[in-house]
Parts: sequence; structure tokens; C-alpha cells
Amino acid sequence: MNIDIESDLVKFGIGLFETIKIKEEPIYLNCHLDRLFKSINDLELNFKIEKEFLKKEIINYINLNNIKNKAFRVTVYEKGYFFSIRDINYTRKIYNEGFSLTISPIKRCESIINKHKTTNYFENVYSKKFANSNGFDDAIFLNHKNNILETSISNIFFIKKNKIFTPQNNLYFLDGIIRKKIIKLCKINNIDLIETNINIDNINEFEFCFISNSLLDIIKVSKIDDVNFNKKNKIFDTLKTLLEKDYEKQDL
Repeated sequence: MNIDIESDLVKFGIGLFETIKIKEEPIYLNCHLDRLFKSINDLELNFKIEKEFLKKEIINYINLNNIKNKAFRVTVYEKGYFFSIRDINYTRKIYNEGFSLTISPIKRCESIINKHKTTNYFENVYSKKFANSNGFDDAIFLNHKNNILETSISNIFFIKKNKIFTPQNNLYFLDGIIRKKIIKLCKINNIDLIETNINIDNINEFEFCFISNSLLDIIKVSKIDDVNFNKKNKIFDTLKTLLEKDYEKQDL
């Protein structure tokens, strides 16, 4: 794979990407491509390839290379697109123990860029390395009011008294594919889900916490800094089952 060193991707980090989970087939491919092309339009990226053409290219690439149980990444920029594959390293032990989170040293501003999956990912990479070097799995981004936005790799949810709480979508964070599915599944199945401001100083009021993204699906959070959460929750278990059933009937 050759990338033009004069491209905006190399010089300025201007591009977009989607990471798609491949089991026997790509999971929620249409959703990922819808988000990708919405970002292309919203951010006025000079990308001329049509969505249906790119979709066919992705499916052909996956089939020709017999890709299964991997993470598939499609990156687009003004010169074109390219694909890459990597392993999914979330083990059964991680799911059993849960993620530990700390607070990123970077405060997020009210930037529309944060609502898109751009290739300028330095803040995310730096924050995750910061968390790992301090003995945590990931880091939480806060805004200037100390309200929780997301982690460097996932959306975040809390549970209290059989209700789910998550940051409201008018804040400046990436609205994840699985986050959208969770909200939809809660609505269909009469599970109370509230989008609201969640201040970092109030997290000890919650009983349970979990995160979501397209590779790990959903996974519980064991603690945020020195605040510990319950290890089990019935609503969380219900959501896991609902998501698994939704995968089975997905429309590529």
C-alpha cells in the first residue's frame, strides 16, 4: 500500500475511517458506510467515490481474502481509499474483569471535528497511552464543565435504579454505531434510557457502568479511578442478549 506523501492525509491528518467487526461477515456495514459518507459531506472532504462502489470493494476484499473474526478498517482521503486488517484482542478475561478507566489529561472543546471519526487521532492515542502507563485500560474525555463525553475508544453508559444514563448527543463526541443500536433497542424493549449531562463528580451515584464500540460490543467497567462499580447487572445482561440477536438479523 502506497500513500502519496503530498496528500492531505500525510501532511495534515485529513481523512476519515471506519473500523468494522468481521465475524462470518461484516457487522453493520451499511451503518458504518452511512456514517462515513455523512462525515464526508459534513466536513466537505474531497472524496469522489460513490458509497455503493466502495461497499462492493469492501465486500470483494473481505471475500477474496477470506477474512473472518478480524477488525477491518477502511480509510478515505482526497486521493482515494485503502483497507487494513488487524486482530481483535479482547479476551474472555477482559470481559469477565471489566475495563478500568481514568481521566484523560486532555479536556475536549466544543469542536464539530469530535463528532466525526477522523484520521487525526492523536488525542485518542495519547490519552489511551496515558491510561495504560498509569495502570488503566482507557481514558475518559471530559469537557470544560467536567461533563463526561466518551473514552478514547468507546461510548459510555451508567446504570442506576434500572435506568440507563449516557451523555446527550448534543455534546461533542462520536455517536458510535453500537451506541445508536443500544438506544434503539432500549426504546423497542421499554428499557429506560436517559441522555443527559453526567458530571465526573457524580459518578459515585451510579451502580454500574459499561462502554461500547464496534469491536468490543459492550463490556462492563470495573472502576473509574477510585470509584468502583458493581460486577453484575440484569439490564446489562439483557442488553448483551438483545445485541447478539440484533447481529443475527442485521442487514448488510
